Amino acid sequence: MLDNKQIFKTFPKIGSDEVGKGDFFGPLVVCAVYIEDSAQISELAARDSKTISDSRVEKLGARLVRMVEYSLVRISPEKYNQLYQRFKNINVILGWAHAQAIKNVLEKQKNPKIILIDKFGPEFRVLKHFDDSALKEKMVFFSRAEQDIAVAAASIIARHTFLKEMGKLSTQCGRKLPLGAGEMVDSAARELVGKIGLQNLSKYVKVHFKNYLRLV
Repeated sequence: MLDNKQIFKTFPKIGSDEVGKGDFFGPLVVCAVYIEDSAQISELAARDSKTISDSRVEKLGARLVRMVEYSLVRISPEKYNQLYQRFKNINVILGWAHAQAIKNVLEKQKNPKIILIDKFGPEFRVLKHFDDSALKEKMVFFSRAEQDIAVAAASIIARHTFLKEMGKLSTQCGRKLPLGAGEMVDSAARELVGKIGLQNLSKYVKVHFKNYLRLV
C-alpha cells in the first residue's frame, strides 16, 4: 500500500473533490481532474479552494479548465432536494456524483495509476458504482486529500463552477445569495421567502438543512 508521499508523487492520476455540501444556498458540484505529471499545473500552486479567496479561485479556475482534462457533475438545488427526499443521505448522492465524474474522465484517460478521492463517508458509496476490480484497487480515499495537486485542482474547478452557479441564482432571484449556513444565510432566506414564497425556495436551497426548518 502506498504511503502519503508516494500517493502524492504518483502520476498520471485522477483527483476528485466536491463543493457546496455545506452551503444552504446553491448546487452541489463534484469535479474529477486528470493530471499527467506534477509539472502540468505546478505553476498555479493549486491547493484546497477553501483556503483561497473567491477572486483568486475565479482566476485559477478559469486557467485550470483550459489546462487539464476534467469532468463536472452539477446538481441543482431542485434536483438535490429530489434526490435527498429519495435517499435521505447526502453520502449516497456524493458517492454517485464522484463515481460519475470519475467515469467521465476515464472515457478519455483510461489508464491513471491512481484515483484519489477526498474522503466524505464510507468508501463503498463510490466503489459500488464500479465493476472493474483492478480499477477499484487504484482508488484511494484520503481525508484532506486537497494536499494532492490533482484533488486541489478538482477542488478549485468545482468551487469556480459553484461560484458561477451562485451568481446565476443570485441574478435569478434579484439579490446576492451568501455562502455557508450561518446567520447571514438565514437573513437572506427570510428575505427571499418574503419575495417568492416558501413554496418556491427549494429552487435555491437544500431543504433538509436546519436553516430551512427555522423558516417553516
